[in-house]
Amino acid sequence: MSGLGEHDTGQAGVSSAQGLSGTKLQIVEAALRTLKLKGFAGASARVIAHEGGFNQALIFYHFGSVRHLLLAVLDLIGERRMNEYGPAFELARGPRELAALARTIYADDLERGYITVLGEMVSGGVADAELGAEVAARIEPWIAIVERKIEQLLRGSPALLLASPRDLAFGLVALYFGVDMLSHLQADESRAESLLDLGTRLAGLAEPFLPRQREDSP
Repeated sequence: MSGLGEHDTGQAGVSSAQGLSGTKLQIVEAALRTLKLKGFAGASARVIAHEGGFNQALIFYHFGSVRHLLLAVLDLIGERRMNEYGPAFELARGPRELAALARTIYADDLERGYITVLGEMVSGGVADAELGAEVAARIEPWIAIVERKIEQLLRGSPALLLASPRDLAFGLVALYFGVDMLSHLQADESRAESLLDLGTRLAGLAEPFLPRQREDSP
């Protein structure tokens, strides 16, 4: 990008989706569209400002740097996804419900371009360890929510003697994001959809072998 040098200036820790509105939300939305259309390498302050129809000085005024703005894009996506799907995920009672929810989230991510945005940010983080750590930190909440669900579903099962919920959660989230991004790179959604179909079938087969969930389970 003409700029991660340009991105490195400014205050740390400014990127957060909480309370975004007005001009700040307009800037983040413009950056989101730019990442989808131009990629990480093309998301300079000038291009983002042109996409949003505002002066690029507003980026530095509100976010301190382009880097913090792009991280704010991930924060906004994460907040939206967690608000929309977090409650349903927490309430899901078995593998079949979770498999169906994974399909819904995948279709939504694809339609909104969130897969593209995450892939672009991951690519930027590969060459920049500091940025990569920030991107990885924004995936942690999803690992945590999957870990809690695995603990709930496998409570009392000998399967927990073979692998920790944390390791299983990390593997499942890594698989989901990996399939998402590889499908995007290959411009072929059929393989991901086929894998999600397989997950749905396997979920149905696995459900009878899981410990029965009590009605008061969280």
